[in-house]
Amino acid sequence: MFPKTRPASRPAHPERNAAMTTAQSSQSAHLPAPPTPARPGNGPGVAALVLGVASLVAAVSFTLFPLGLLGGLVAAVLGGIAVTRARTSGAASPRAIAGLVCGVMALAVGAAFAVHFGIFVARNTSVFTTFDGCIAKAGNRSAIVSCITHLANGIRP
Repeated sequence: MFPKTRPASRPAHPERNAAMTTAQSSQSAHLPAPPTPARPGNGPGVAALVLGVASLVAAVSFTLFPLGLLGGLVAAVLGGIAVTRARTSGAASPRAIAGLVCGVMALAVGAAFAVHFGIFVARNTSVFTTFDGCIAKAGNRSAIVSCITHLANGIRP
């Protein structure tokens, strides 16, 4: 580029020039330090922990136990992968172990609910079939109430 020239009408100011060079040199002397490299994380371990806890909560709530089964399986697999990676690298993996444990517990609770629900449905298949036929034939509100009453009285735990 072109060198900067001072207009001839302006006199030189040594104080301003000194202040500018001092400010420039102080800024260059205080450069920010380069960022430190990020330490290797345990992403699968954290994912296993979060998914394991969420799956355990879902498995304990009876209506969401199928999600607890699926999430528990994924959390157990992720936790196993994270524990294996941590052991080969020599790092500690408490999150991965906790995720693995929560995932296995969610699997156990979800499986228990699934078995009990399957047994309940198997015992009451004829009652549900009768209820379906009754509702199909019901023409008014009192007939529907009668169908519901027969269903409630016929269900075996």
